Amino acid sequence: MTGLPPPAVEMSADEARRTALRAQGLLGAPDRRGGVRGVLRSLGAVQLDTISVLARSHELVPYARLGPVSRGTVEAAYWTESHAFEYWSHAACVLPMEEWPHFAFRRRARAARGHRWHVMEDSERSCAAVRARLKADGPMTATELGGAKNGGEWYDWSETKIAVEWLLDTGEVVCSERRGWKRVYDLAERVVPDALFHDDLDDRECVRRLVAQAGAAMGVATRSDLADYHRLKAEQVDAVIADSGLVPVTVEGWGRPAGGRSERAPGGRSPGGRPPGAAWAD
Repeated sequence: MTGLPPPAVEMSADEARRTALRAQGLLGAPDRRGGVRGVLRSLGAVQLDTISVLARSHELVPYARLGPVSRGTVEAAYWTESHAFEYWSHAACVLPMEEWPHFAFRRRARAARGHRWHVMEDSERSCAAVRARLKADGPMTATELGGAKNGGEWYDWSETKIAVEWLLDTGEVVCSERRGWKRVYDLAERVVPDALFHDDLDDRECVRRLVAQAGAAMGVATRSDLADYHRLKAEQVDAVIADSGLVPVTVEGWGRPAGGRSERAPGGRSPGGRPPGAAWAD
């Protein structure tokens, strides 16, 4: 893996497989104490998708790890008491609220670009109208704000929909829940807890934390895996990997170097007497 010393730990394919499954909560007895919110915190992101055959993807994730859980329990765990928000991670994802500061780099990048792929006719007026309406009337869907579409195809959005999505991209507005699969928007200052409502972290620190979180969630991963987890660029991973807490390992049968999650105890020793930097393995 670029930016790391030569791999010092070797893992068999079976060790890597079990490490990944355990990190993802798919191996061993389910830890039901943390419930759906515990699963979300452990994974760091749960992707949303409109396709539903058995159930939607954000429902299947806790079902697979916790066993029988009601749909109402899943939705309440995600969308009540400001425990989570929706933003662009791997794709549109439910994210633990404590990750709000980590995505400051992406909000800044969106703002610097100046527009989405949709262009507003009067961005200043349209954004001001959305802010004023949310401030006065509280959380609303795009339909309640004035209409989401102009009547054409899927992405033929209204000026109001473009404005509220732009404000979501740049962090002024947050998706606080899904209602009938529609995003419910609110002012970020009203939803994000005060202790987390800041963009103090610089871009490098945001990326470093996300790479470390991705490595912890996957247990063992290639450079491409680490980048793809939160849709980072490979060079962004390279710039922070040495400070991420992950250690380089080789995995039997893998064509690319992998990084393993490290676990250190006070004093530089790892639990069980393993040397510092030992990769996670059962």
